[in-house]
Amino acid sequence: MNLKEFIAENKEFDERTFGKFVRQRREELGKTVRGFAAELGITPAYLSDIEKGNRAAPKKFFQQIRIALGVPEDMMTEFEDLASASRGFQYEDITPYLGKRPLARVALRKARDMDISDEQWEEIIKAIDSSNDKP
Repeated sequence: MNLKEFIAENKEFDERTFGKFVRQRREELGKTVRGFAAELGITPAYLSDIEKGNRAAPKKFFQQIRIALGVPEDMMTEFEDLASASRGFQYEDITPYLGKRPLARVALRKARDMDISDEQWEEIIKAIDSSNDKP
């Protein structure tokens, strides 16, 4: 199961979702815990802890894991979201931006309070994308 299919089946992420994906994908690829851990340069116990959700996605091995699992680069955002969930939803890629943009924080809080749906977010994203097309 590729990442897109996994996300479609697991719409809500928690601290165990990343590990669940790693284990499922590793098994699909026919890799053992020992073999995959050796490929990544980590101990089998460390990999097992990641897969069980007892350890967060390791930043140091993030790219290696992505590549070894065959996650394409165009799915990087989704893969980062899974990893962020394992770290208690700490989004290293957008947190600095939110720190500098108070209105973005206000918008996200309003969206949370209104429980904006994915379909509504898609419309917001389309509007943002189309504003980049204008001169």
